[in-house]
Amino acid sequence: MVPFEQLPYEFNPERGYVSSANNKTAPDDYPYYISHWYATPDRIDRIREMLEEKDKFGIADFQEMHGDFNSKLIGRMMPHFLPALKNCSEMTGIEKEAFEKLVSWDGNLTRESQATSVFEVLYRKILENFIKDDLSEKMFSDLKSSRMILENLMINILPEKTSEWIDDISTPEIETFDDLVIKSFKEAVAELTTMLGKNTDDWQWGKIHTFTLAHPMGSVEMLNKALQLNKGPFEMPGSFHTVCPYSYSYGNLYEVNHGASHRHIFDVSNWDASLTVIPTGTSGIPASDFYCDQTELYINNQYHEDPFSPENVRNAAVFEMKIIPIK
Repeated sequence: MVPFEQLPYEFNPERGYVSSANNKTAPDDYPYYISHWYATPDRIDRIREMLEEKDKFGIADFQEMHGDFNSKLIGRMMPHFLPALKNCSEMTGIEKEAFEKLVSWDGNLTRESQATSVFEVLYRKILENFIKDDLSEKMFSDLKSSRMILENLMINILPEKTSEWIDDISTPEIETFDDLVIKSFKEAVAELTTMLGKNTDDWQWGKIHTFTLAHPMGSVEMLNKALQLNKGPFEMPGSFHTVCPYSYSYGNLYEVNHGASHRHIFDVSNWDASLTVIPTGTSGIPASDFYCDQTELYINNQYHEDPFSPENVRNAAVFEMKIIPIK
């Protein structure tokens, strides 16, 4: 039991803000066990980078933060990946094109970006190749679905690159980190070629990274067609390491299964100017006007007004529901 007084907390820090993004909140020398299930620091580092850019922020600034797809993971990984790939003496024409897209990339994970597709598949292949030769097939399958563990493994392996996880024990050679990156890159290019064809200009991230709002009965094709239960698939930007997270499981590639369930920007100087949005709508009834009526706003990082004062709430209301207890 952690004494209440020693629970991690912040209160009016001198920097003028508090922030959190599923990151580790206690220092390494913290005397109590809280958890080991933390996200890598990429999202929180990017959030704090934006919060340090100026002293005053308005609603538009936080809208921009909510919709940010610039990844710190790219900045951490590329200095290790690109030199390894430059050492590759044999590349096919398609592999050279894919490599050039990585070299010229600005690190922004847009729907249209081909480099994002290359990086996301390459990163996954590297993580998988670290472990699959060392584990049983079942253990490998179980572990690769726990992406957070693999991401932290990468952090521990870099920058020394001397970990025993790097060598492929199924071969007589002793593989280096560069060998593993090159092997993974070739596998990534082969996978993208199979999925999207030989023209690397067609490798837009949004084509494979999609988001579907699935109703529990939407798997029944006849019902879904008649009632339009499911919404999507929508082509999506971002990834698990961007401030605006559209995450996916390595067990179900690249279907978005996790993200912000609710975005809210509060204006404390004028509460009625606050903004909000959710992925669906306020009704679960497909025939309702409020069934998934916010989805287009959500996927385009837009908002609707969120009235706060009693008068404005009444004026904005479309209907009223009263819940009356049985006497």
